[in-house]
Amino acid sequence: MNKKYFLMVLLVLVAWVGRAQTAPDTVTINFQLASKAKGETAGGLYPDFLTFGAPSLQPVTDSNGRWTVRIPAYRTLHVKVWNQNKIQRVVGREIHLFCRPGTETNILLDDINNRCTFTGENAEAHQAQVDHPLEIVYFNGKMDDMEIGAAAQSIRAIHELNLQRIDSLCNALPTLPDGYVEALRAIANYGFGKNMTENVIGHFQQNMSRFIEQGNKLPKEYIDLLHEAETHELMHPNKWITRDAIFYFSNMMSLEALAQNGIVQEILDDGGDDFQLSQLKQYCSLIDALDASDEVKQMMKTYSFLKYCELDLTPQREEYLRSQLSAEWLGRLRFHINESLAAKAQYEAISDKEVEALAKKSIEKLEDGKDIFQKLIAPYRGRVVYVDFWGTWCAPCMKEMEYVKMLHEALKGLPVTYMYFANKSPKEAWVKATQRFGLDGKDCVNLRLSDRQQQAVEDYLNIATFPTYLLVDTKGTIVNDNAPRPSSASSLREVVEKILHEGLGGIVGEAP
Repeated sequence: MNKKYFLMVLLVLVAWVGRAQTAPDTVTINFQLASKAKGETAGGLYPDFLTFGAPSLQPVTDSNGRWTVRIPAYRTLHVKVWNQNKIQRVVGREIHLFCRPGTETNILLDDINNRCTFTGENAEAHQAQVDHPLEIVYFNGKMDDMEIGAAAQSIRAIHELNLQRIDSLCNALPTLPDGYVEALRAIANYGFGKNMTENVIGHFQQNMSRFIEQGNKLPKEYIDLLHEAETHELMHPNKWITRDAIFYFSNMMSLEALAQNGIVQEILDDGGDDFQLSQLKQYCSLIDALDASDEVKQMMKTYSFLKYCELDLTPQREEYLRSQLSAEWLGRLRFHINESLAAKAQYEAISDKEVEALAKKSIEKLEDGKDIFQKLIAPYRGRVVYVDFWGTWCAPCMKEMEYVKMLHEALKGLPVTYMYFANKSPKEAWVKATQRFGLDGKDCVNLRLSDRQQQAVEDYLNIATFPTYLLVDTKGTIVNDNAPRPSSASSLREVVEKILHEGLGGIVGEAP
């Protein structure tokens, strides 16, 4: 092979590899109840290092008392699992799992003899947290009610107490697995960073207008607290990154932008006609200035793209990302975008012909979640449908229900239908709640499907937390899978008016 031909082949290979998509590996968690009780729902949270989010898990035990969850993972994940009826009754707290990609963790909960045992990934460390529990304490007060320095002092004191308690446990039990001690320190440290950045952000939001009047600068006191949270250990993780790190990194990026660029920031117009690209470039420059590890910077830059450019990877944006992301992280981003676009396509409105076909079928005979949902929303085309997934057992759901009447009043005059899907709610409690909160009023649709159909709809819509709110536009397309809550009625009205403006040719009329 001559040199010129070899070089050409090499360039082709490099180009092909550069466009490769990197799919995540999987972390598998298997759970078994000794009693083999069916229908026990667990809760869970894990970090998503691409979107800086914390997706939820809600597995339910089958007829053998088992559930299995598989979580996409690019690195070791910190997964929290709990269940008030079983896990917390036996263990006394939630279970923290640290799992590497491609591994399995097995939990045997002996709810008959009140024991819990682990096998698989990090079994010794996981077992130690049950046999020698130590609860890491966070600042749970209302920071906004305190002066910023006083709140910071309380956060420091709590952190020091956590570290002292960890040291005391290690001194009392010298044979504790290193993995358990490392997990405790990671949870404590990232909890400190999260609380401290939340303290700065909360007080900044309270005083933002005053700071702008005084010169558009973040006060030195705020910057000092920011740098106190920006520790070498947190920005340069060694092995384990806890779930709190997701919130910490996101808060840190926002605060560094305020500290370096001022409160009212001027976006440099170096993206041409692409304003989002200009924002992305500015934030990538900011991230490069941080004293952070390469891994953290790659996380932050990937998150920044999704925040400002969403799923729109244009050739110009991709060209810029090639200078910012490694081939591995760019591949991860491409995979996420393609998977998200494929999922989004599932939420597009079905054709009139499909609507007619579904109209001829009995709802009781439908099993596919998409068919069930589309049949239910089909009669309300021409209106916006506000969808609420809730349950009478869900405390946050019931709290939001207190704002429903206010919400209905705030959206009065707009063509909106309110559709309520009740999850695993006893009939008597469901009827009382619908009457108490006014869910049975005009333009309200109350649904209490069979467990099978409810689960099918939730699987189709990827409902992982309760409450969850969706918005369906006038044509039947799900346009918002994280709509404002009833307690944010004014924000919801703005979103609904925008949907109506776009869907009705710019005319927002009275409800028929």
